[in-house]
Amino acid sequence: MSQFARYLLSLSQINNLGEGKKVEWLFHCGMLFLSKKKWWGDFQFRLTAHEGIDITYFRTHPFETRCFNDHTKVPAMDDGLILNICNDFLGQTLVVDHKTRAASKRKILYVYAHIIPDVTIKVGQLIRKNEIIARVCNTWKNPLLPPHLHFSCFDVPRQIQGEHLNWNLFSKNPDAHPINPVFL
Repeated sequence: MSQFARYLLSLSQINNLGEGKKVEWLFHCGMLFLSKKKWWGDFQFRLTAHEGIDITYFRTHPFETRCFNDHTKVPAMDDGLILNICNDFLGQTLVVDHKTRAASKRKILYVYAHIIPDVTIKVGQLIRKNEIIARVCNTWKNPLLPPHLHFSCFDVPRQIQGEHLNWNLFSKNPDAHPINPVFL
């Protein structure tokens, strides 16, 4: 089982999504990595390719489809160090360095977006795998979007300071390389 598949399992267990039943995750093509399609509103096209995966829709058997709400807990995918907490267009984003070797010239970041970080979470804090770090935010700023977790992974130069690790850098810096989280 991939790390991402284990993360989805952890999300379902921590939030008791299946209430003891198996959870099947559902993704519109616009929710997936590098898609240029929207999965909301007019279902047309994005200006740029999607740099992560949007997680919200799931079903339990017998085929009851549901989605996250603003009480959905967000666990850490792995141990790591919080490098930045910044705003995004729906809520806030946590930028976390997960186990990158200190000798490496680059670092691998996990980015949890459209969330409300737990009040105990601070920049410079170490977090542990499956620790609750946030909850999914209410998407009242864009009522066409249901509450969801946007999860991204980036490979960036080590010398970039934490306060600069934000959506402006991720979307515009050619040296910030998105990684498909499904293959983690």
